[in-house]
Amino acid sequence: MALKSINVSNTSIATARRENLVYVDKTMFIPQIESGAGSNAIVFLRPRRFGKTFLADTLDCYYDKSLSGKFDANFEGTWIHSHKTPKASSYCCLRFDFSPVLPDTSLVEESFARRIALGIMAFSRRYPSLSLSKDEIKSNLHLPPSELISLFLSTFALQAENGEKIYLIIDEYDHFANDILSNNAEAFVNITSTAQNHKGFIKSFYAALKQYFGQDDDSKPIAKFFITGVSAVSLDSLTSGFNIATNISDLPGFNSMVGFTHDELSKIVDEAVDFSVLKPLTKAELMDVMEKNFDGYVFSKYSRERIFNTTMCLSFLNRLILTRSVQDVYKNNNLNDDAGKIKGIMKLAPADVQQKITECVFKRESIPAEEPGTLNLNASREFSEYQVIWMLAYLGYLTIEPAGETPRSMLNYRCPNEAIYRTFVACISAPGDKEISGAPALGQSLQKGDIAELVTEVEKSVASLPSAAFSGFNERSLQLRFYYLIIQSPFTGSLEPILEADTGDHGRADLYVKNSSGGPDMLFEFKYLSKTKANDQAVASEKAVAKEQLSRYCNSPKFKGKKNLEAWAVVFAGPKAAAVERV
Repeated sequence: MALKSINVSNTSIATARRENLVYVDKTMFIPQIESGAGSNAIVFLRPRRFGKTFLADTLDCYYDKSLSGKFDANFEGTWIHSHKTPKASSYCCLRFDFSPVLPDTSLVEESFARRIALGIMAFSRRYPSLSLSKDEIKSNLHLPPSELISLFLSTFALQAENGEKIYLIIDEYDHFANDILSNNAEAFVNITSTAQNHKGFIKSFYAALKQYFGQDDDSKPIAKFFITGVSAVSLDSLTSGFNIATNISDLPGFNSMVGFTHDELSKIVDEAVDFSVLKPLTKAELMDVMEKNFDGYVFSKYSRERIFNTTMCLSFLNRLILTRSVQDVYKNNNLNDDAGKIKGIMKLAPADVQQKITECVFKRESIPAEEPGTLNLNASREFSEYQVIWMLAYLGYLTIEPAGETPRSMLNYRCPNEAIYRTFVACISAPGDKEISGAPALGQSLQKGDIAELVTEVEKSVASLPSAAFSGFNERSLQLRFYYLIIQSPFTGSLEPILEADTGDHGRADLYVKNSSGGPDMLFEFKYLSKTKANDQAVASEKAVAKEQLSRYCNSPKFKGKKNLEAWAVVFAGPKAAAVERV
């Protein structure tokens, strides 16, 4: 059987079916969406890159009357094709995609209005007799978004003479707003609040939609809403502007509506990957790599099932197929701008809260918090500890620990996987840490268990720091220097460096380097002394502490009896390695 192709950027069910792309059937969720927890206005939130746009397209194709002739082509072979609901192909679907809206505060309202105009134009091509003409749309682009959508909806209501109703699908309702929020909280308030001379165009837009919503009211054209987004902060900040929506995001029945379950990803691997050209890599090894790096998301306190990030998995598999190498696991996973987003959200909390969350994530510890509540920035310009945790979870940087692992009166949050952990680490790294790189032969030396060149490269990188940087240099700074030198140097794809490696009750090792090239695995414990405090006695004392810690780690259940393991105590005095000893 021919292998299926992967198209990471595809968001169309029609394209996926027509071009024989890998496809995960999620149509069994459609009846659940229809029931909608007793609501016709549904909000469904997930982090970026989970497949929300594909879901929105699937609903558009399923419910839109004008696409009924393509129903079999789009859905034949899917679950819903043999379980078709009475409401299939029964609405005029109006769809807005707000993901391209520019977050520039001087352009955001105009950009938002243009996305509305594009959605109306697409609707007009399907239903020219029920909509504004192209000239009417163009001539009214100067209107505020609320007036533009009101003009369209009132026109539809006047011209719909046969009981036609709109199913309004809004995709990524808050994409631009979250970008604004992470950079300028006051600018966010300006677009979501109408109080105190704020423009509040978003609040006005959703208030206008609310006026035209009514399933059983013939004078109101909108019968149903389906809104996707990332966080509740924008809707919460709208308050009464749009209080008709029901958020189904944390209901256990929708935990896996987007993203991949383990079985779904396993099927994709079977359909798309030819292991005969990847030997000696096995499917089990590949799944293990993806579980560590892209799995781990839980969206309901009642659910035990962990979910994989859709785009991260597909990007990785696509690169694997093209390069025939599993080594570049962190490349092409679109995480470059995430460190900045994390920093922006953290700045909304007091400094002590930022420090607490950062420490817990870095040490791979759980973070307790109450269940998610209101995130209304119009009521307060600063987030509480819990609100920051909730926001980080909405964005996919933290996730709920699965049901059964914590008391339900409180939730525990944690970093979901290694890819996101690395992004968090980038947030706490000193300027220049991530840009350092070692000599070309460094990776090859480490594969053999030779750390001499690594130590030398760290000495060079620390010595190159400006004198002002040394005032804040500490053990963690040293730890991160070793970490980044390993992951940034050539030929280190077979080396997996793990910060704060858990050894159970025996503590956490500063750095564990798993070596799949045949050489030894390596454990490191680092100590740092400033130049002013460094002397022979202090170095000996710190080395003794490091050796005792390493002895405990090596006797932990995780490492005890492991033959191919080397443990290293490393003590730096200023920019120089004062002691490097294998334990």
